[in-house]
Amino acid sequence: MILNIKKTHTILLKSLSIILIKKKQIILVVLMMIFILQFVYSQDISRSNIEFLSLDSYNNLTELYEESKNNDSIAKSISEAFLLKAKRENNNPKKAEGYFMVAHNLTLALAYNEALPYLDSAIVYSQDNYTYKFPAKALILKANIKGAQTNFTEAMDNLTIAEDYARKTNNIDQQYDIKYFIALLKTNVGEYKEGFSLLKKTVDYRKIKFLKDTTYSRPYLQSLFALANQFNILKQPDSSLIYMKKAMTISLKLKDTLLYSRMLLSSVKSLNLKSEYQSSIDSLKKYEAILKNREVRIGTELRIAFGFGNTYFKQGKKEIALPYLKKVDSLAFADSFFVESLKENYEFLITYYKEKNNTKQQLFYINRLLKIDSILDKDKAYLSKKIYTDYDTPNLIREKKQLISELEKEKSKRKIWLILLSIFSVGLIALLVYNYKKQKRYKKRFQELLQENQPKKTILNNKSEARADIGIPKDIVDAILNKLEDFEEKKGFLNLDLSVTYLAKEFDTNSKYFSKIINTYKNKSFTSYINELRIHYIIEELKTNSKFRKYTIKAIANEIGFNTTEAFSKSFYKTTGIYPSYFIKQIENRTH
Repeated sequence: MILNIKKTHTILLKSLSIILIKKKQIILVVLMMIFILQFVYSQDISRSNIEFLSLDSYNNLTELYEESKNNDSIAKSISEAFLLKAKRENNNPKKAEGYFMVAHNLTLALAYNEALPYLDSAIVYSQDNYTYKFPAKALILKANIKGAQTNFTEAMDNLTIAEDYARKTNNIDQQYDIKYFIALLKTNVGEYKEGFSLLKKTVDYRKIKFLKDTTYSRPYLQSLFALANQFNILKQPDSSLIYMKKAMTISLKLKDTLLYSRMLLSSVKSLNLKSEYQSSIDSLKKYEAILKNREVRIGTELRIAFGFGNTYFKQGKKEIALPYLKKVDSLAFADSFFVESLKENYEFLITYYKEKNNTKQQLFYINRLLKIDSILDKDKAYLSKKIYTDYDTPNLIREKKQLISELEKEKSKRKIWLILLSIFSVGLIALLVYNYKKQKRYKKRFQELLQENQPKKTILNNKSEARADIGIPKDIVDAILNKLEDFEEKKGFLNLDLSVTYLAKEFDTNSKYFSKIINTYKNKSFTSYINELRIHYIIEELKTNSKFRKYTIKAIANEIGFNTTEAFSKSFYKTTGIYPSYFIKQIENRTH
């Protein structure tokens, strides 16, 4: 029979190898079949299955593990296969991941003491060559376990080391995970406001992460749950219920029953604070029904018992409350599970036996309370010092350095701005001075132009000197100069598209002679000669002819022979030292 089962197992493994990469959900179904077979018949099947799985890639094994978290047996084999692969390849970073996966699976199964050695191995294999996730991830889980066991001092020690690695790798998620646990520890030592502040920051950060990716729901819900509890501690049940309702709504939507049930238990405290005792009892009974046939943590069992005891006692049903209150005492001392909230349980017991005049029992529970007090005080003293010296102080120093750095940056920015402002101011002053001088110069030139009653004649050089220099016969030079004078009188320069070639032809000479005579006797190039004649003409026209002043600059340019507005403006400025628009504006101002 066993041989047939093993044969079936071999066939299943072969089928699994074909679909391993393509269909991970099918793989999980096949694995479940294998695990049923191994459970009924042989542990050898389990070992061969782990060896087979270890042949797959790390990425596939990680994905399979994430998808099989709800099945302890499958998750256990996948995590062991991952670790086996890492050991076979002697890959230390992957060994750390493998040990963590095994420990994580054991933690989900509440096998805390079994998980701790694996976490220690994960830490050892990654502490010297740390990565973005390890060893901080293992240290945080170890702190979580120690906290669940009420070993708060070791929890704090591990968080302190994890904080250092998380900062080295700049792993922001881990830094907020640590803030979350530090907040819980602060609450444990009575620093409620400080704990609340850290939890609020954690909730805000995790909310942003959750809104971007719903797979980040668990950390967000945990922080919402913790914040709701914090409101209860601060005696603000309405605020607590608001956050609890928000968390429970998300839990139901995402079908996260684990956190939903824990939130149901936490709401009991809020209902008690509001004196809604029957609703509190109903929630507790509903919570018990959810946990039926589940393995329950000692802390959860203790809180359920205290919930019933607390509610019935406040209702005045003290006889019904008594067994629950005694159960809390029994559970706490059996597992050394001592937390701050337990004190109220002993206050109820002491009150009950005081009313019954049972001095012996009253003294017994007073001693129990004193013992818990001494243990908690010892933890508080250590935690208060540890939190301050190893967590708060380094963070304060970091904040101080950051503030100093920001102040230095601000100082540098101010210096830069002052320099830029100075440069700007100097530039502005220079610009204002330049504009002032320019306006002053413009006004002066404008006045000079107004005072000129006649158009400027083009200046002739000494003719005798000129003839000796250019080698052109006297009769030709005199003829051309006479024609130029006639040309100026008749305003020939206003014609469009004048050129040296065109005028030379008009004056019965060649362009070479004509150009040389202009350069010598007019002391300028042909273009400058023509443009200056045009500018002097238009100045007089603008002074005397109001019709001209109504023209656009472009129309004026065309009127006196310029092809473009730009050419006209440049020539006007070159000749007069001011622009035509300024000249026209000033004349208009004078006439109004």
